[in-house]
Amino acid sequence: MSDPRENAALRKGSVALLAASAAIMMSAPARADDLLGLYVGAGVGQSHVRNDLNPFANVSGFVENHTGWKALIGVRPIPFLGAELEYADFGHPGASSGPLFPGLIYHEDVSQKAGSLFGLVYWPLPVPIFDLYGKAGMSRLQTSVNASVSCAPPAATCVVSLPSYHQDSTETRFAYGAGAQAKFMSVAVRAEYERISAPAGSPDLYSLIVTWTF
Repeated sequence: MSDPRENAALRKGSVALLAASAAIMMSAPARADDLLGLYVGAGVGQSHVRNDLNPFANVSGFVENHTGWKALIGVRPIPFLGAELEYADFGHPGASSGPLFPGLIYHEDVSQKAGSLFGLVYWPLPVPIFDLYGKAGMSRLQTSVNASVSCAPPAATCVVSLPSYHQDSTETRFAYGAGAQAKFMSVAVRAEYERISAPAGSPDLYSLIVTWTF
C-alpha cells in the first residue's frame, strides 16, 4: 500500500507541474511577439529650420533655431538591427532683416515637416543598459516658405514694388542621424541628432526622446 503522504505530495507536484506548463504555454505567444521588440516613442528638442533659396536679391539664406518634436514607432527584432517610422515637425520660425537697399525690410517664415523611414544599427556597450546607434533612411520633406518686404521707417523713403512670395514643396531626400540611449526595463531615454539632406535647405534636430517597448 502506498503512503498517503506520498500520494498527497505526488498530487501537489502534479498540480504544480500542470500549472507551470500552462503558464509557459500561455506566455509563449507573448514572448514570440516580444522578439520583434515593438516600441513607440516621442521627443522634443532644438531644431534648425533652413531655406537656402530666396526670391529677393541681396538676402542671405534663412537659418533659424526653433523647438521641434517627433513621434515614432519602431521594431528591434535582433540586438544589432532595427527600423523606425517617424514623423518630425522641425517648427515654423520667422525672421526679418534689413533695412536693405533701397530702404526695405525683408520678412520670411519657413515651416518644415517630414515623414521618415530609418534603418538602425546598434553598438551595445559593455554596460547592458546603454546603447549607441546610427540610423539612415529616406524622408518625405515638406517645406513651406513665405516672404515679403516692407518699408523701413520713415516709410516715405522707399517705394515697395516687390510682391509677396509663397512656395510649398515636397521632396524625398536622404536622412541620417545618431544617438545614445539608456534602458530601464520597458522604458528607454535617448539623446539623438538627425538631419535631412535637401538642396533647398537641410533641417536638423537635437532631441531628447522617451520610448516604451511592449
